[in-house]
Amino acid sequence: MTTETFPYSHKVNASRVVDKDERITVAPDAQALAAIAENYELEAIHDLTAEFILKPYRKAGVRVVGPIRATVSQKCVVSLEPFDSTLEVDVDRTFEPMSSRPRKIRDLNEDGEIEIDLETLDPPDVILDGVLDLGAVICEELALSLDPFPRRPGAEFEGGDGEDDIEADEPEEKPSPFAALQALKDKPETGK
Repeated sequence: MTTETFPYSHKVNASRVVDKDERITVAPDAQALAAIAENYELEAIHDLTAEFILKPYRKAGVRVVGPIRATVSQKCVVSLEPFDSTLEVDVDRTFEPMSSRPRKIRDLNEDGEIEIDLETLDPPDVILDGVLDLGAVICEELALSLDPFPRRPGAEFEGGDGEDDIEADEPEEKPSPFAALQALKDKPETGK
């Protein structure tokens, strides 16, 4: 995980989480909130707090667990007016230092095909140079939880859904040529 693509950074030394859990609260300042809002095309972020518990994971890894709470202002796709919404995201991610030896591929079956178990946890993210960037974790989780088409509660599109207009403009259906042939066939013969 690199910080070049994230508008906010809060780095912690991953090696300080050795044998006990550590609680950490991350609350970006107003300037950082403005940068995050601009990066993710939000009108504003009024409040953003992450209450993480850093836990030891395997030999040198870290598990990050806890909620992220935010109050964001987005533009409604129907009315184009800004509205506030509250987000709460439960984070449960693991991080490990990059290993010099390659891992065995356990996802391949005996035929060499990839099998993915959707119930297992994601593989651990990488800790770079012994530093864990909790700001990048917050930005990733926030970006994934935002509604790409935010709609203010109660907002309705008044132009209709378009289906009624299309049906009214369509000409009546022409009868099938086979139906016309069937009608001729079913017609009783009267001339012989």
